[in-house]
Amino acid sequence: CLGSMRARALCRAPHRPPWLRAKSFSSLVMADERCPALLHVDSFTRVAFAGNPAAVCLLDAPADATWMGAVAANQNLSETAFMWPTGASEVEGLEGEPARGETFELRWFTPSVEVDLCGHATLAAAHALFSAPGGRESPLLRFGTRSGELVAALRGEGCIELEFPASPPRPLLDGVGPTRGEVALALGLPVDKVVVVGASDDLLVALPDAGAVAALAPDLHAVSRWPYRGLIVTAAGSGSEADFVSRFFGPAVGIPEDPVTGSAHCTLAPYWSGVLGKSTMLAQQLSQRGGELEVEVGGEEEEGASARVWIRGHAVTTLAGELLIPPPRTVPVVSRLC
Repeated sequence: CLGSMRARALCRAPHRPPWLRAKSFSSLVMADERCPALLHVDSFTRVAFAGNPAAVCLLDAPADATWMGAVAANQNLSETAFMWPTGASEVEGLEGEPARGETFELRWFTPSVEVDLCGHATLAAAHALFSAPGGRESPLLRFGTRSGELVAALRGEGCIELEFPASPPRPLLDGVGPTRGEVALALGLPVDKVVVVGASDDLLVALPDAGAVAALAPDLHAVSRWPYRGLIVTAAGSGSEADFVSRFFGPAVGIPEDPVTGSAHCTLAPYWSGVLGKSTMLAQQLSQRGGELEVEVGGEEEEGASARVWIRGHAVTTLAGELLIPPPRTVPVVSRLC
């Protein structure tokens, strides 16, 4: 019924996917004729069907970018992560001491494009590895990506900590991007209620309060024409549940609204650290699914701003199986492992 003898057999008989029976990464991805394991993981949540869903495809070797893009489009989630092992190396441990950590190549695709950085899909990828049968030999994972090296550490009670480069907002250049009036028009708000903070890969806009952020219904067609990956809208939180709140809109990269955006907090965390005078903060993303994060800024400062952001959260696997169409082989060189 699906075009192959093996696929027809799957239709007739119960099938246990490799995720449920594998005892190692290599047996997981090679269990059935090189058909890779495929998972759906809800990130930045402790409960299923909340947070931000991402697909995670576990490969044994590099795959063709066109194939990865097609898989991501077929999943139709905001991001699909693809990773394959590259070995083991020495990384900084939980207490700052050297430790051995497994290393992987990691790439992220939306349904329409490949992106340079994605927080929730990185959390999903780390969760997939940490929760695999038999566990991991090390509580540390190192990912080679198009944005450089990223490290994931398993903390207590299933919490995963991701270390990302900070991306503080920069002042807008004259003639680049929308004016304050154009931003206000796209958001459907009076100009005096909108503060255009600056931009990194995304445009950062501050509103008076969390209620204004929650009620926002922007003109996504207008937002898609701006020269940024997306739009971050933020406001101070209540203080007890969150230090700040946000929403993220990325129509230019095929994401009308992202449920929880880890990479946006590389911009949000240094901004709110400066406003609130705090290095560790609780954050909420006010999408329909909602999500919770803890963020911390630090590291060696560059031009007065913190150089690193640590993002902490939980994740839940909601689906595990295998992809019946294996990838053609290629050997791309995309990472900047240090």
